[in-house]
Amino acid sequence: MRILARIAILALFFLKINASFAVTTNTSSVDSIFAFSRISQVLAAPDGKHIAFSSFTVNPNAVKKAWEYSLYLSSGKDKPYLLIKNERIEALSWLPDNKSIAYLAKGNNFKSIWIVDIKSKKTNKLIEFNSDIQSFKFSPNGKYIAFVAAVEKEKLNTTLIDFGQNYINQGLYLVPADQLYIKPILLSSAQQSISLGFFDKGFDWSPDSQRIAFSYQPQAGAEYANDSKIHLINIATHEIKNIPYTDAHTGKQVVFSPDGKWIAFCSNVSPTKIAPELNNNLLVNGRICVVNAESLNTFCLPNTPNENPYIIGWGQHNDKIFVLDAYQTSGYQIYELGLNQTATVRKISNVDGFIEPLTVSLNDVHTILGFGYETASNIPQAYISELTPFKLTQVSDFQNISNLQLGNTKNISWKSFDNKIIDGLLLTPHNYDPTKKYPLLVTVHGGPYGVWSKRYIGGCDEYQEMIDPTTCWQSFLNLGFVILEPNPRGSTGYGKAFRMANFKDFGGGDYRDVMAGVDYLIQQNIVDSNHMAIAGWSYGGYMTTWAISQTNRFKAAVEGAGNIDLIAYASLSDVPWFIPMYLGATFWNNNTLYLERAPILLTKNIQTPLLIMHGANDIRDPISLSYELYNTLKQQNKSVKMVVLPDSEHVPTKADVIYDGINEVNHWLMKTF
Repeated sequence: MRILARIAILALFFLKINASFAVTTNTSSVDSIFAFSRISQVLAAPDGKHIAFSSFTVNPNAVKKAWEYSLYLSSGKDKPYLLIKNERIEALSWLPDNKSIAYLAKGNNFKSIWIVDIKSKKTNKLIEFNSDIQSFKFSPNGKYIAFVAAVEKEKLNTTLIDFGQNYINQGLYLVPADQLYIKPILLSSAQQSISLGFFDKGFDWSPDSQRIAFSYQPQAGAEYANDSKIHLINIATHEIKNIPYTDAHTGKQVVFSPDGKWIAFCSNVSPTKIAPELNNNLLVNGRICVVNAESLNTFCLPNTPNENPYIIGWGQHNDKIFVLDAYQTSGYQIYELGLNQTATVRKISNVDGFIEPLTVSLNDVHTILGFGYETASNIPQAYISELTPFKLTQVSDFQNISNLQLGNTKNISWKSFDNKIIDGLLLTPHNYDPTKKYPLLVTVHGGPYGVWSKRYIGGCDEYQEMIDPTTCWQSFLNLGFVILEPNPRGSTGYGKAFRMANFKDFGGGDYRDVMAGVDYLIQQNIVDSNHMAIAGWSYGGYMTTWAISQTNRFKAAVEGAGNIDLIAYASLSDVPWFIPMYLGATFWNNNTLYLERAPILLTKNIQTPLLIMHGANDIRDPISLSYELYNTLKQQNKSVKMVVLPDSEHVPTKADVIYDGINEVNHWLMKTF
């Protein structure tokens, strides 16, 4: 393909398994995957009269495929109109006067805070700092702007790098809104780093604009995410109060109640440890806790069915907190948690489609939710709903792609080896004939605490610009495959016990769950057992390589950013605690599972042609792991090819790289079948 760096050509081609069988030519271009708009954020104005929403798509007339963002305004009744276009628009925030929208976009050198007047459409850059601004928020009275950006490090007079200190902390800064020319004040410690995440700005203002609650970790990096604590600072006196509960527990995603009396935050289910076991990790198991903003006493609320919620915000009457959490194959649902510790947890969304979690926003007066929403047959659109009752109201009017014959999605379940019921999704072509058997593509999700949900079948598994090239379903259906998306033990959406069921069993029960799903489809006469492929990214990449080291039943495999050497991962990843967390021990104390469950030590068994894909800048699953796998297979004259995705981290985000990655996967499947 055009831009993908080639690491190797096939070392050895396998003969065609059956000359009379081949997947069909892809009759619809991969271009259709980039032909629709994706929703970035939806946010209603405080007065509820306007809804702002941002979207991104690829300009079909551009020479190079690249994302282009648009910011629209809608009254909820009339046709939306365009305010601005930019190469990127992030973090929408209405100003208190309801007349302007603030957002993040590129300045001269760094990501900066801008505003746009909704009547004149004129834009104005408010703040460009000496590094990218990561998040920001105006004080409720409009007098201050708080933002998160990198803390300047002292430049050392040396060419050497102290690797242990090679990080840049994120600091919390404050500047008066009417004196943007003065140097912002650093409120947090330069020796600590504000905790940021997909759902987390890192801080929140009190409604009286006098205090800021923020979460921080001892230093920057995902390695320290579970060590996040919460501070409360008075912006006039700079007096800092510590939230005692977070001395022994993780504290992130702080949100003040509308009356300022309470602060909600996400925490883990038990105290953190230096090498936390699975139960203690906030990424896997969490709950919502509430601290009294004066006494600092803390209590935790009843949990969601999945037991791993993220905060959306408070209800306007200070007695409810609204959260997102995964629910089986239905995607993310919205729940209401009462402040009363005996209150019932209530699911309020009850939708059949997919609420894109990273698009969800609650307006500043805690009345209207905005979010991106899609169904299996309809592209993403911007929607709003009142918190109660929850009712979908579409505010965007993007057109579905014409003449695209989409496949179908349905829920399936099967019994695994230990009689545990495993869920999954079966995707079939639009002209599916139940009297025929089809080639099968098994796609394994990441995580392992990911989950497959019913999404727009013409797209991919994607969150904002992050798109997994092994999951662009319609392109695979057009090749003639049916697709199995299993949710094996370890997946989210089914509660903590199921999510922890692969503890000390990486590649064990989870692998057998996947293969039980394959056997179920064969028994149902849906699949031709002689023509099966498997693919996955991250943990899905691990499971792909593990599967082909355990069985020769697959005729092709695609592994993206996989963890194939557990000891190397635990030494090189930016989250070195991740594998010890799942295996229950560090490798220097007990290396048994590290060796038993490492695909790199079983490459002699691999006979399946394998395409390896990896981001050049990946620090989560370092690219050295894929070099290790590729070279090991090449030296054994196995059928292998490796493709490096330039300018890409753990999951590719650049449109041209994703486009070429999808084509690489398609070509590999066509060639090996």
